[in-house]
Amino acid sequence: PSPHPTVTMAPLTVLLGTLGAAGAAAAVPGVRLNNGVEMPSMAFAAQVWNASTCEAATGLALKAGFRFIWSSALVGPDCQKSQGAAIKQSSVDRAQLFVAGTVNDPKCADATACYEQTTQGAEDQFKLLGLDTLDMLMLDYPASAGCDAIRGQWRALQGLYTAKRVRSIAVSNFNEEQLNCIVLNRHAVVPAVNQLPFSVGHGKDPAVEENSRHGIVVQAYSPLGSGELAHDKLCEDIGTAHSKTAVQVALKWILQHNVSVATQSTSLQHLKDDLDIFDFSLSADEMRQLDSRNSAAVVV
Repeated sequence: PSPHPTVTMAPLTVLLGTLGAAGAAAAVPGVRLNNGVEMPSMAFAAQVWNASTCEAATGLALKAGFRFIWSSALVGPDCQKSQGAAIKQSSVDRAQLFVAGTVNDPKCADATACYEQTTQGAEDQFKLLGLDTLDMLMLDYPASAGCDAIRGQWRALQGLYTAKRVRSIAVSNFNEEQLNCIVLNRHAVVPAVNQLPFSVGHGKDPAVEENSRHGIVVQAYSPLGSGELAHDKLCEDIGTAHSKTAVQVALKWILQHNVSVATQSTSLQHLKDDLDIFDFSLSADEMRQLDSRNSAAVVV
């Protein structure tokens, strides 16, 4: 494939609401994607909650200062509709937001079926979120039927990208072999993002480097593992030195690996805390300690 630009973290200024002084703007790192689009490095992602919880949590995320709202087909249509309602009701201008939707059709049978199902799934995203355009559209999973099927999925997203209905297109849960189904075609649009599980305990995972070679940004889901990192002793000890929590240390570790983060909470304070990680840095020694962990070594 043709060479791709180096992925870099660039300053992206957003209004952080109540995180700092009223009306103050704080610099939050953003990621410049391989097509030049800037994506906030921190995303709010709803979980499988009921509609009222989805709407309330999305509203709280916007109040806390999140400007990247990530909405997955996996959370269900009622939750996605509620996220769309929260976006519409927010005082934050749409132009200041980065909104992503997803398509989930891994069981499509072949290239034609995958193209058709992905196209329909994409149209559903526009309707559910109540938006004419999306900043990102992502495949939740690669088609299990193989490369031709994956290419059918990708052809659908690429058509929407060419038509300028989406500003970027992305994948999730793609391994290197599955990525090659796309990137080895020199005429294909290279995915901007690959969303993968990544947290302290994955420090030796080669996925970040593998994706970076293609100019693909990794976005971490499950950034606290299964939640155990919220009380991990090493994260807590490092946090004490910076007056930060174990959660804030775990999130900062991800960002310092040039990986973006998708996080979630129904608590306004927790959402604020998730964004309050740009006023400190982990030292080289602290990063090495955290890098050396594997998932079995996480101590609660």
